[in-house]
Parts: sequence; C-alpha cells; structure tokens
Amino acid sequence: MADQRNGISSRDSHIWTLRMGGLVLVAIIAGLLTLIGLKQNMFTVQVPPDLSHGARVKPGEYQSSSSYVFAHHIWREVNDWKVSGKVDLPARIKTYECYFTPAFKKQLDKIKAEKSANGELDRTRTMTSDVAFKESFVKELGGSTFVTYLYMHIVERIDSSEVKNVHIKYPLRVVPDNRNCNHFGQALDGFYSEPERITENEVKTL
Repeated sequence: MADQRNGISSRDSHIWTLRMGGLVLVAIIAGLLTLIGLKQNMFTVQVPPDLSHGARVKPGEYQSSSSYVFAHHIWREVNDWKVSGKVDLPARIKTYECYFTPAFKKQLDKIKAEKSANGELDRTRTMTSDVAFKESFVKELGGSTFVTYLYMHIVERIDSSEVKNVHIKYPLRVVPDNRNCNHFGQALDGFYSEPERITENEVKTL
C-alpha cells in the first residue's frame, strides 16, 4: 500500500513539474512574440525641417534636408571650440565617434595630429553657418547616400586676439549607418572633395 502511495505521489510530482515547465515555456514564447511585434512597429522617420508646405515621408527613407541638418550639427559640434582646440577637438571627436565612419574617424585623428604639430589648436574657435539651408546644398548619390555642402564662417582667437577669419565650403558625404550606438542612422563618411576657402562676395551669391 505504501509503495502504491509513493508511486502516486511521484507521478503527481512529475505532472506538476511538467505543468510548471509548460507554463514557463508559454511565458517565454509570449515574451518573444511581444518583442518581435514591438520591433516590427519600431522604425525611423526622417522629418524635413520645413513642414510649412507639408511633406510625404516613408519609414527608413532618408531626406536630403534631414541629412543636411545631421551633417551640419555633427560638424559644427566637433569644430566649435569653447575652451581650446587642444581640449575640445579630441574630446568632441571621442563624443561623436559613432557618427563618423571608422575611415573618417581615422582621417580626423590625422587632421587633429597635424593641427597639433602646427600649433593650430592653442586657440578658441567659433563656427557658424554663412547661409540658411537650400535644397541645392545637398546632392543625392543613391543608396541613401548624400553630399552635403556646408558653408561655414570660422573665427579663431588666441586670448582676445583674432588670428583667423575665413569662410569655408565643406563637401561632406553622409551615408546610412546601422551601428547600435548611432541613434541617427547616418554617419559622416569623409569629404566628397577637398574643403575650399570662399570669399565674402561668393557667400553673398549663394
């Protein structure tokens, strides 16, 4: 009789274990299905800065205007030095590292080293836009890749003395980027052509 009771108890215990295992498995599957459903509903929409005339956008599609805004923001943040180039430039390159492709990051490190060797970092710098955005400042290359032309005014000072006051055109290539650290989904990939100095008269005709 005791053996029979032990057999029943063992069987009930096994059934309970199977039931609990089944419940855990169901919970895991439900969690995975929920996660998959959320992922399917999460997408990036690039919204143009000027919506006064409306806009038609598609999820995952990059806009020329938003690509310009991205390039302008990142480039200005890296090249505007409140303390000095010695402090700000390496710190900003590090902060925004994920918004440069690895190849362009390497090029920027080289530029930083050259400026340091030439004594061009011991100063403050302000970088501002010469002109407001125009559609002609962006060229689409295909495959969600763009060239953005930034027209920037640079003023550099050592203490309170102005040592540089120039206008420069930066042609920057913007490419898609899916690294987890990149929240914009785009990265600066380098110069499409060499940056060039322009005159104030040229700025006025833009």
